[in-house]
Amino acid sequence: MKISTKQQEYIEVIYELSRKDDHGHAHAKAIAERLHNKMGSVTEAVKNLADLGLINYTARQAITLTDAGKKIADELHRRHEILAHFLEGILGTSPERAQQFACEIEHLIDEPLTRRFANFVDFMNAENPKLIQAFKEKNPPIN
Repeated sequence: MKISTKQQEYIEVIYELSRKDDHGHAHAKAIAERLHNKMGSVTEAVKNLADLGLINYTARQAITLTDAGKKIADELHRRHEILAHFLEGILGTSPERAQQFACEIEHLIDEPLTRRFANFVDFMNAENPKLIQAFKEKNPPIN
């Protein structure tokens, strides 16, 4: 299922809030605060996600991901981790910068490119970790 970047961001926030303190759910107010959106915008967005079968939503109730929503959230999380590791571990960006850009890039790339990043990181770590270190020594970290 192809969903917009905005919809992906909502899925991601619901996923993160659901994992926080092991509650297993999110609330519209917390989503609004996290995304810096008005409640009306959040309500409209979660209704649309519910119509797509990605979340369970009833007004003034906890919001949870469906299995389909969890699948998308897991994939976004996996992409984020791969990209952050590449940006920090291979290119030498600061952890904060790696997290920031991984969050933006994860919504733009597809599975084959994600897999390629992961394979490249694995290859470099296994075959020539000294090359990574040499690169980092010649290129100071980007903050």
